[in-house]
Amino acid sequence: MIMDIKDTRLRRLYEYWLQRKGGRRFPSRRDIDPVEIRYVLGWVMLIDALRDPVRFRVRLHGTGMAAEAHYDLTGKFIDELPHPEYRDYAIGQCKRLIASGEPLLVHHNRMLDLRSRNYEALWLPFSEDDCTVTTLLCALIYDSEQPQRSESMRHASPIRVLLGSP
Repeated sequence: MIMDIKDTRLRRLYEYWLQRKGGRRFPSRRDIDPVEIRYVLGWVMLIDALRDPVRFRVRLHGTGMAAEAHYDLTGKFIDELPHPEYRDYAIGQCKRLIASGEPLLVHHNRMLDLRSRNYEALWLPFSEDDCTVTTLLCALIYDSEQPQRSESMRHASPIRVLLGSP
């Protein structure tokens, strides 16, 4: 499954997540050292999954992601995203991840700066009790940040690939 990840930084992050979780179902947020993922930190969104009601608060919106999107969600909720169609999509991804507890790889596109932008995103679940997903990590790399991608991938239609447990 790891071979479905095109971007080397995302592949490295997935391998790091697997290593940190060890024999558990999920690593905890405390298991992640930001220094050890500095190669992708600017493209990471760390999201707290709240219950009653279910909402998703952005703990960290990486500087690269925020610059591409032209807004910073740090400290805000996903339901405060300014674009309704992307807001609904992001909430759906978060809900899917807390329900399944499985890592998710997404190849998708969205409109930014009045142009369609392809991206690859890796969504990873974390838990403080190894049962309930409490934190989500989304690392998102836009096509302009992926020099190693082939021309055919740049024009690919949206694809979702579910990464199963190893």
